[in-house]
Amino acid sequence: MTRPGLGVVGRRLVQFLLDEMLVFVPMLLLAIAVVWLFHPHGLALLTFLKVVLYTMLALDFVGLVFVMVWWPYKHGGQTPAMRWLRLRVQTLEGGHPSLGAFVVRDLLMLVDGFAWGLAGIVVMLVTRRRQRFGDVVARTVVVRVPRRRNGVGDSADQAAFPGPDGDLGAVAGAQLALDRADVGLDRRQRNHQ
Repeated sequence: MTRPGLGVVGRRLVQFLLDEMLVFVPMLLLAIAVVWLFHPHGLALLTFLKVVLYTMLALDFVGLVFVMVWWPYKHGGQTPAMRWLRLRVQTLEGGHPSLGAFVVRDLLMLVDGFAWGLAGIVVMLVTRRRQRFGDVVARTVVVRVPRRRNGVGDSADQAAFPGPDGDLGAVAGAQLALDRADVGLDRRQRNHQ
């Protein structure tokens, strides 16, 4: 297997920041609007600001779980930003990850996010398939989705939200170069090949 280029790491960093902004910016605007519209005066202001802050953090957490776990599980392994950047999460065998795999990837963002994400970046730079720790444990890999030759479908400028029929459109098969050793066949299967 050829080692993916460093460009995949850069795309993944941009993808993560875009998905974070997709959730955080609306929450921040909502919090600003609530404070501006309903701000009390005096000592109650501090309590009010704490409630707004904790509510915003809780909603941000729920939004991130939705964008990083549920959305890719239901939309071909792609978050909205992954669709824009033509990336997709898949299993090492090339299939669609389970909901549990997406949950594991998201939970292990706590490890990958250590030191402002430096831990995850270092792990991606040293692993063969440019996987972060969450990908290694969940047995997933992020791949680039090739553009379709006929010009219809998977362009980076296509909307990342479902159309009237609820479908995002078919995603062309990603090219993942794995040899038999990478797939993890057991000894009996290796001996028969």
